[in-house]
Amino acid sequence: MFLNTNNLPWLISKELRTVIHAHISDRFTACVITFQCRTPAAGHHPAEIAIDTDGTIIFITGFSDTAVSSEATEDSSFDFVARAARYGGREPVPLEGEQERYQEWEGAFVASSLAGAYRVAVAPILELEERCD
Repeated sequence: MFLNTNNLPWLISKELRTVIHAHISDRFTACVITFQCRTPAAGHHPAEIAIDTDGTIIFITGFSDTAVSSEATEDSSFDFVARAARYGGREPVPLEGEQERYQEWEGAFVASSLAGAYRVAVAPILELEERCD
């Protein structure tokens, strides 16, 4: 699957594209890539990135905890379908005007990823929906 960024309000970095492409599986179309911290460390935060069947990014969520679980605290969420961002569980704000905060998240995430801070799992979106029911 190729990453399609036409739905995004801004460009994503080449480094983030590389991280995502390294984990998109041909076995799935729509999928969620989960990045779990290998060991709790300052500055490394888990994340989930959902990719639709056409390769578009549905959402990116960064967590403030060291593990993605049902109890994990959502720190930053960028929903490219709803065109909204959320921070710390607060009410959503329009995605327009949030590029700087997104770039801060992206820079920290890419640095952690390139440092080998994550264990990565890829799951079909249907499996994620079943887990949430």
